Amino acid sequence: MSVEADRPEAAGAAVKEALRRQERVLAAEVPSFARIAARIEEEPSTFEAPAWSARKSARLAASLAAAQVRVIPRAVLPAALVVAAAATVAACFVASVGAAGEAAWWFSAFLLLGAAITVTAALSTDAVDALALAMPLGPQTVLLARLAVVLGVDALAGLAASAAFACWGAPLDFGAVVSSWLAPLAAVAGVSAFASVWTGSPWAAGIAGAATVPLAVPVGRAAADGGFAAALAGLQSAIGPEVAVVAGCALLAAAVATARRAALARLESA
Repeated sequence: MSVEADRPEAAGAAVKEALRRQERVLAAEVPSFARIAARIEEEPSTFEAPAWSARKSARLAASLAAAQVRVIPRAVLPAALVVAAAATVAACFVASVGAAGEAAWWFSAFLLLGAAITVTAALSTDAVDALALAMPLGPQTVLLARLAVVLGVDALAGLAASAAFACWGAPLDFGAVVSSWLAPLAAVAGVSAFASVWTGSPWAAGIAGAATVPLAVPVGRAAADGGFAAALAGLQSAIGPEVAVVAGCALLAAAVATARRAALARLESA
């Protein structure tokens, strides 16, 4: 009985001895720790790579923006141009009927409403954006590039419409016409982008952006009529255009920073 009990112990001892011999044989081929550490020091670190040149960074940004032009819906550019033309026509008509003080308000309101539409439409491509979660750049960079493209289109269309309005009967000069919609653009775009990123619903984001338009557009001379316009003018003067711009930029930054989290949340809830 004791002989049978000793057999497993002897087998285990033999296995241990064989493993020790194999370890000694392999250990002779392993370099020392100092040699391994020196080899690591000689290898270039990925964290110490030289910074990209300004030319390479600009080329990457341009290629990313060009890629977003192919991704965003084709209706974004025509919508921006149509709304800019409609804003010019409507403002010139209002100025021609004697309401020159309200012409600038209608012009700015039309342009900002168009910005809310274009931003919402550009950020409503969820099926394509799901691929961005697996890309090295990530949804944040993609969203930032797309916003830059869309807001650039809106700004160019607005500048062209402002030049036309200033030449065809605006009660303000070109600089004042541009400032009437350029400053509130950040607030409208920020609300539209943040709502689009987190709701994933073009309707909800469009309504949120459209609701921001009458609050962001300077009331101007319409406040003299009293009523809601006077109350809105008091609110705008209390807040100030600088606060509206900062708040809009903060919403845009929040939309970009939380794009990955929002995309993951929508995928998990689907």
